[in-house]
Amino acid sequence: MSATQATQQRRGPWTGTRVLDLTGLSGAYGTRVWAALGADVICVEPPQGNPVRKMPPMAAGHSGPEASLWWAYYAASKRSVVLDLDDDDDVDALVKLLGTADVVFDDAPPAIQENYDWLANQGYLDGFPQGCEGICEHFPGLTWVSVTPFGMTGPRRAWHSSNLIGWASCGLASTVGFPHGPPLAPGGEIGVLMHGASLYAVIGAMLSMRAGGGQTVDLSLQDVGLWLSPETGVPLYLDDQVPRPRAGNRRPVTSPMGMYPASDGYVAMIAIQPAHWNAVAQWVNELTGNEGILDEVFVDIVVRREALEAVDAWVEELTTQFTKQELFVEGQRRRIPITPVNTVGDLRTDPHLEAVGWWRNEEHPVLGSYTVPGSPFNTDGDWWAWDRAPMLGEHTDEVLGELS
Repeated sequence: MSATQATQQRRGPWTGTRVLDLTGLSGAYGTRVWAALGADVICVEPPQGNPVRKMPPMAAGHSGPEASLWWAYYAASKRSVVLDLDDDDDVDALVKLLGTADVVFDDAPPAIQENYDWLANQGYLDGFPQGCEGICEHFPGLTWVSVTPFGMTGPRRAWHSSNLIGWASCGLASTVGFPHGPPLAPGGEIGVLMHGASLYAVIGAMLSMRAGGGQTVDLSLQDVGLWLSPETGVPLYLDDQVPRPRAGNRRPVTSPMGMYPASDGYVAMIAIQPAHWNAVAQWVNELTGNEGILDEVFVDIVVRREALEAVDAWVEELTTQFTKQELFVEGQRRRIPITPVNTVGDLRTDPHLEAVGWWRNEEHPVLGSYTVPGSPFNTDGDWWAWDRAPMLGEHTDEVLGELS
């Protein structure tokens, strides 16, 4: 596999590995992490661009294929190659590119992955099975990773889906919401379940490469959701088949346990250990004069669970009198597990994140300067690449030139 100038400059643990990313959102986060760790991740885009390029929000004052802030983040450290698969020369280029790759990520529907007539029609798979299976046989050692809603097999393999349908199909949506209300979509505008699936896809691909490559990895959003969720996976639903009621923003294990209102937002608080509860009770007593809360019977978490509404009300008498930052500082001083429920604005001005240098500035020829989150972990080695997101087709000539 030919090395490029860009990958030669990287020192991450996956330098020398080439990944072709044919996905939209389903593979974006996982391949972004892999690229940051040194892999040469090439986004093969149609002439109109990757679907993620069209996802709002867009950078203020900008439009077109470089404006999406999602693309600016999830495509970082990757390269962009534009190929029109209605063009015979571009099909030929893609076949050559496949021959240089270690891994391919694909989120096309199973029926398409199993056919790929743009290869078969030109005779590239003569003597081989159709689709991705034939491609892998044609290029031994190539690992093909499929990320689809319900997997490549089974009666639902052709069903259409989305991140939200993924949450619903694995049962997670049934656990989100308040006890007497409808199920709610998990928070956030973007496909968190797809991101989880893409990380598992990377793990599967890495394991395949460790075994010598040449394998197919089949991921289903529904399967990944079931794997991630204790609420709908093995520990609860499968023991007695009894659905648990939605718990809202509190957890009915005991009290306090959940989100409590402050004067300017919310804090998360939990008191499981006796020392935690005694500190909460003492604080409430000092502030409100409540003597009943000091009764030793409430040290038992089962008793507090049975008296949950009353205990929650006592705790709210405390929390509503302070800002979330005041509650955090004083609560930590009293050794109570409590923290603000941060907004995005809170995080951008968070003194801890600022002190550890988590936010980073990037420069883009179209978007200018902007700030992005840092790496999810730190190492002693200089493993993390900080290249900006590519412009549409920016590396087409460079990459195709490597094939000649």
